[in-house]
Amino acid sequence: MKKSAPLVSVCIPVFETEHFLEQCLRSVVRQDFDSFEIVIVSDASRGHDEKKRSAKKIVRAMQKESNNWRKANSLPPVPLKFVEHHENRGLIEVRRTLCYESQGIYITQLDSDDELEEGAISALFAASGFDSAVPEQAFDIIHGTSSAGSFDTLGNFIPAQKNLYGEIFYGKLFGREILDCWILKAESSSNTWGKLIKRQLFLKAYGNIPYTECNLAEDVLLFFFISQFAKSYVGIKDKVYRYRLNTGMTAGKKITTLQRWKMICSSASVFSIISEWINEKSNSAENLTQEEINRFRIMTNLYLKNNLQQLHEAVLPELYDQAREMLCEYWGTDYVETIEELMAKA
Repeated sequence: MKKSAPLVSVCIPVFETEHFLEQCLRSVVRQDFDSFEIVIVSDASRGHDEKKRSAKKIVRAMQKESNNWRKANSLPPVPLKFVEHHENRGLIEVRRTLCYESQGIYITQLDSDDELEEGAISALFAASGFDSAVPEQAFDIIHGTSSAGSFDTLGNFIPAQKNLYGEIFYGKLFGREILDCWILKAESSSNTWGKLIKRQLFLKAYGNIPYTECNLAEDVLLFFFISQFAKSYVGIKDKVYRYRLNTGMTAGKKITTLQRWKMICSSASVFSIISEWINEKSNSAENLTQEEINRFRIMTNLYLKNNLQQLHEAVLPELYDQAREMLCEYWGTDYVETIEELMAKA
């Protein structure tokens, strides 16, 4: 007898963060939800945790722990599926693989250095309305509350005074309101984590995204297209996600290699793809309003400004000339010089 597909897929990209992967996975396998799977995709990561284990070995160990814990707590087993890219493709393509490898009706993204709150999946799914008489009318996007912070030496989560990454609109949105709440009003985030999103929306989004080796701002690209197709959204006050501060690529670290700088510059690809789509749709009903386009241009400028600030503050002096040349290759020399002039006048 063929097993039914899970209701939810928890999708975890591994990107040199094996040190936190075990803790991340433990927060998922101990969820009290009955019908979910965990899909992990490693982007050719060669990292290891403090026990010298690769991501694959961590996943194997956690599958055993998961089976034992869930059996002891009278919960059905949860499959952990591990997939590995043989060469680095970047986070856009890791999330694409996660989407294609998933089977759930809904997907929730979880970065491998973060954690789910206890009962997170149950809270999100309960708000979806999927169990109603007409599951087709269930919400496309269910957005839960997140906390940002750090962990002490005992493993306790210490919330920061302010969460800069967790903007959320509490209530319901429909159609174009979903895009405008994010891009015009800045009342909700573009993060794909901390949300349940129907898998079909990810598939539609990726149908508009060409192969792209990009490691930053991938949530902006994905949510831009998801919001084009989503019909309904609900934001809930239940805490579902713990975001670990100061572990990402832009966490104030010195940039000591051109390869790492290339990853940061790759955010330009996100805005190039969206700009091309806007231009293609300029004479169709799907086109953005002028106000939405203007706001998108402001967002694009802010990302380039951030890259320029990192160029001056984080890149090693001996790499500066090559790094600036690379930045111009990604963003365009004229655009870089225009933003530099604006920054000099500010």
